[in-house]
Amino acid sequence: MRFTVIAIFIAAGASPLAAQPAAPVAVAPNAPSPDGQTVKMDALTVTAQQQQLNTIDRKIYNVGGEIAATTGSAADILQNIPSVEVDIDGNVSLRGDSSVQILIDGKSSALMGDTGRADVLSQLPADSIERIEVITNPSAEYKPDGSGGIINIVLKKKHTLGYSGSVRLTVGNDRRYGLSVGGNYHPKHYNLFGNYAVRQDDRVRLATDQRSFIDPVTGLPATTESRTTETSRPLFQLGQAGVDYDADPDNKLTEVVDFTYRTFLRIADEHDVAADNFGVVNTDYVRARSDPEREGNVQSRSTYEHDFGSPDETLTLDFRAEHHTETERNSYTNYYTTPVGPPTMEYIRVSTNEPGTEASAEYVDPMGKEARLELGFDRSDDPSHQNNLDLLSDPVTGILELNPLVTNSFYLDQTVTALYGTYREAWGNFAALAGIRVEAAEVFTNQITSQIVNDQRYDRLYPSLHLSYDLTSTQQLQLNYSHRVRRPDPDDLNPYPHYQDPYNLSAGNPYLKPAEVHSIEAGYQYKNADVTYLGTLFYRYTYNSFTQVSQYINATTLLTTQENLGDSTSGGLEFATTTSPFDHLIVNASGDIFYNRIDASNLGYSARASAYAWAGKLSADYAWSKVTHFQLDANYTAKRLTPQGVREPGFVANLGYKHDFKGRNLSLVLTVSDLFNSLKEETKLDSPGLVDDSVRRRSSRLFNAGLIYTFGTTKTKAKDDSLQFDNQL
Repeated sequence: MRFTVIAIFIAAGASPLAAQPAAPVAVAPNAPSPDGQTVKMDALTVTAQQQQLNTIDRKIYNVGGEIAATTGSAADILQNIPSVEVDIDGNVSLRGDSSVQILIDGKSSALMGDTGRADVLSQLPADSIERIEVITNPSAEYKPDGSGGIINIVLKKKHTLGYSGSVRLTVGNDRRYGLSVGGNYHPKHYNLFGNYAVRQDDRVRLATDQRSFIDPVTGLPATTESRTTETSRPLFQLGQAGVDYDADPDNKLTEVVDFTYRTFLRIADEHDVAADNFGVVNTDYVRARSDPEREGNVQSRSTYEHDFGSPDETLTLDFRAEHHTETERNSYTNYYTTPVGPPTMEYIRVSTNEPGTEASAEYVDPMGKEARLELGFDRSDDPSHQNNLDLLSDPVTGILELNPLVTNSFYLDQTVTALYGTYREAWGNFAALAGIRVEAAEVFTNQITSQIVNDQRYDRLYPSLHLSYDLTSTQQLQLNYSHRVRRPDPDDLNPYPHYQDPYNLSAGNPYLKPAEVHSIEAGYQYKNADVTYLGTLFYRYTYNSFTQVSQYINATTLLTTQENLGDSTSGGLEFATTTSPFDHLIVNASGDIFYNRIDASNLGYSARASAYAWAGKLSADYAWSKVTHFQLDANYTAKRLTPQGVREPGFVANLGYKHDFKGRNLSLVLTVSDLFNSLKEETKLDSPGLVDDSVRRRSSRLFNAGLIYTFGTTKTKAKDDSLQFDNQL
């Protein structure tokens, strides 16, 4: 169990973490205006623009009143957004697809890279977020990366002259704490802004893995069992500093530097047992692990904006440079019970160095009251250099010696050059947004150690089309299409094996092709008084999709690698509703019902496999009085199909209580995360010659208590104080 005390202090004349420059509400040139019809969903507000075209391709969730918006994190906010799932590791998926592009203010960011974004989302204060935009079928103005779609996190901005700032402090048991400070100063022609956050956590993780398989050497059945207990104390730091300069009313310069830095020491004990068909144990030992890790990201972004004088006609030039580094230093010691023997040692160092640059230009021409033209250019260059060192102790001398089977150096360079254009126009109740994106991509890989070189070049057209029609003042229909892509990560392409433990190896595939997705959606929206209904039918066809395939390479070691599926199709119904069945109670419900069919015949499995699945979310908020309310959240994910098995259902429930004392200067917050201690992730494999059951979970449910105190005066009402729930492993 965990107990947390939270205190938040807001300076006089301040708004919570308004640490960004003064800017229009539409943060990026492609971000929509918040004007338009508002469909209220209690804590979430879906803004659907009917006559204007700037929300035709997305759903917008304003999170100012969201329960987790003050003391929680971005991950807490995303957990309650319809269509979005956050697993026990903090990884985000959209309609069950983990290939999601996450943007900050409409732009790509080093903070949201695939390797460390789960930690960033768990640290990013929720009270710095203005709204969440979910774009399941993005238009051509966006990069096509992310087969699941895009989640755009729009941060709060300070719109008026003056200053603002905030300080947030959290203290808990197990030596856990957090601190964040931020502010901005905007006298007139320039704006200085910055923030810094640090978080020290304590994590206990439990895992079990049970396997039955056919021994490839003897041809007889055999079993292995692994049980792991792991503790770590991650220290995470996040910071930003920047300046805006308005040279004149038509020209603006912005320079922003972001950084994240994470360090922690991972301590783990893994107990491994292997037995034959008669239950006779032939291997029994404990593998102790000590792993100090560090990871850092630094990003610089320079932006120039020019206004041509006519309304909304702009030119934006942007250049981004980033550098990501990561190092693991794993020290293992194996203690043998069966057969009896002296301890053996292994040292594995994994280092990654990833510099990257991106240059873009975008021109926007309103072309009248009901039309809008956007033209753009984008070029990105993302090299990656990985070095893996493995040393094994000599069984006689005990001296560490180089292991050539794992030690290797791998280099990747991916460049993408794109031109795009979109055109929007409205005719009465009908509106359309059409776009085309042309990309030339090159992926060069060099497995330096084994001298395997591969160079893939491909050109693609990525069209998009979005249509909407207003049936009445309360009802709207939408139809849209987009073409997306999922490109392999560096780890997916490096063919050298990486040891997770003695029973598990993972390796990349240098010939892995990008996965291509064609997506069609049809939507309906109804809003009348306090009742809201949102429904979407969707269909996706994917070819060359990625999947993990596991197979035994010796008597006990399972190799997992990435392969391209022949094809897969999925479709389903997505819905969300808000209602107030009686006074003081507001209920939000959302869910997905979908069908998935995969063809893995090219991998040697059954030609067709299919399954139905569903996921649901429920949030009930009861106001006992004007100053006291309770909240219950529940999320359920049904069984999911994989090429070799299934992912078992998952369920988590959270309970919260908040009381505002006299004058609303002091609030008491009590929460229970994972109320029934049910949060876990279980995956089962069932294929010829292999049956595997793997379960991962954290130690127990979490109990949190918070005190929130605000002081000073503000011209606008501060965001509602809120609860937080911790549902990450």
